[in-house]
Amino acid sequence: MNKYWFRPKSYGYGFYPISWEGWLAIFVMLLLIVLSGLINGIFEEGTTAEQGIRFVLDMFFIASISTLFFERKMKEPLQWRWGRK
Repeated sequence: MNKYWFRPKSYGYGFYPISWEGWLAIFVMLLLIVLSGLINGIFEEGTTAEQGIRFVLDMFFIASISTLFFERKMKEPLQWRWGRK
């Protein structure tokens, strides 16, 4: 039996967690983003453009890898939805 962690949204593009594993995965992803901000000095005064660009690239990388992983734990494939028919 394959336990699903996420369910697709009824409208639009995306998904939301339906199990504790899904919530934990979302929490870990957010923790990684905050950690990246701390490492790149985003929360400090006088942040340079280079630090900002590095942080944005880190966020893109973390979100992309997370989405690919989360999609494997979904009930249905990730796609645009216009509601239930």
